[in-house]
Amino acid sequence: MTTMRATFLLCWALLSVDQMAWADGGAIQFQGDAGAFRATLFTQPPILHAGLIDVTLLLQDRSNLSPLLDAKVTFDLTPQERNDVQQTQWMPPACTMNKTVDPTNIPANLGHGENRLLYGNVVQIPASGHWKLKAIIQRGAETAEIETLLNVTPAPLPPLAYWHLFLFAPAAILGFVLHQLARARKSHPAPTR
Repeated sequence: MTTMRATFLLCWALLSVDQMAWADGGAIQFQGDAGAFRATLFTQPPILHAGLIDVTLLLQDRSNLSPLLDAKVTFDLTPQERNDVQQTQWMPPACTMNKTVDPTNIPANLGHGENRLLYGNVVQIPASGHWKLKAIIQRGAETAEIETLLNVTPAPLPPLAYWHLFLFAPAAILGFVLHQLARARKSHPAPTR
């Protein structure tokens, strides 16, 4: 019984932690050469929804693939479908309290996240549709641009976006009840015949 209980608890812990574990990088949206640079552009989450996304860039020297840590990188987001941008999608309350920031000329900070080799920033996409993401790279006298097209889906509705948070209270109550039943069984052993 204790092995089954330990296995259940381990599975539950792993399933609850996977939503909180954010790795650096994410889904590769672009990888290629731009001028003297080798660039790899990542987005997190891998399936993009309207709202906040994490955009990071790994910048390397094209000749020897060593990381470059002294460049200036900015991101520009431009909608490719004008009709969809006018209608802002539902966003979590924390996102709607802030004004929608102009998604152009967003500075990418070196060391954004755990991986100190990535340039990145969190970007707010106000609506679903196709968005062109452009990264402008400047290092000394060298300048390069990379572009990729992002397919952004509508933001999930609140119950779908936060379902894992709604499960915490019932799980805690169920755990308390099971604990009390186990304690009651230990304090009042069944009579033996």
